Amino acid sequence: MTTTESVSGLAGPASTSAAARAERNQLDQDSFLKLMIAQLKNQDPLKPLDPTAYVSQLAQFSSVSGLQAIEQSVSELASSLRGNQVLDGAALVGRSVAVDGNTLRLDTQRTGAGGAVEVPPGATGVQLIVRDGSGQAVRTPALDATSGERDLFWDGTTDFGTAAPPGDYQFAVLARIEGQTASLPTSVVARVNSVSIDQATNSLILNTDYQGSLALTAVRRVL
Repeated sequence: MTTTESVSGLAGPASTSAAARAERNQLDQDSFLKLMIAQLKNQDPLKPLDPTAYVSQLAQFSSVSGLQAIEQSVSELASSLRGNQVLDGAALVGRSVAVDGNTLRLDTQRTGAGGAVEVPPGATGVQLIVRDGSGQAVRTPALDATSGERDLFWDGTTDFGTAAPPGDYQFAVLARIEGQTASLPTSVVARVNSVSIDQATNSLILNTDYQGSLALTAVRRVL
């Protein structure tokens, strides 16, 4: 339902704008022709108007009309592309996606929270660190150091075995790489509730459950 409304909202203003431009162009043409006829009727027979001036004006008018036609075509193409983007994005509504980020949300049922990490070859001492809103580490388990992208799941318990309260938590994955401690790239799971178009960039935006509005380019994979 949300996607359909987005498509309708995009088509309406574009059609209205195109119609308005077409009306202005038609008025410009009519005004020019009326002016030219009036000048021909009222010209001084002893000092006839220079026909080259009309040729020049007609050439300029044709150039302007051509540019306006191109502008209208580009606008209609952009509108069509935006509509296609929304339709393509509709396939993601209701789906879960892995996106760049490091925020985990623990819900009231404490069912846990998931994410993913990319472990490079040669990494050692890989460790997950989950921090609460105050920055305090609440869970710090060791992870498998096998290289590749792997899913993460925090069951909502602390290092003391107690249940962590619901809320948002930040996590990081640290590892030793060539003798240096490095933070590895992470992603989180988000559910896509709706899609829209950023009018400033004409790019597709995914509106998710708790990761907010994200660009399509932030999606690492569809789950």
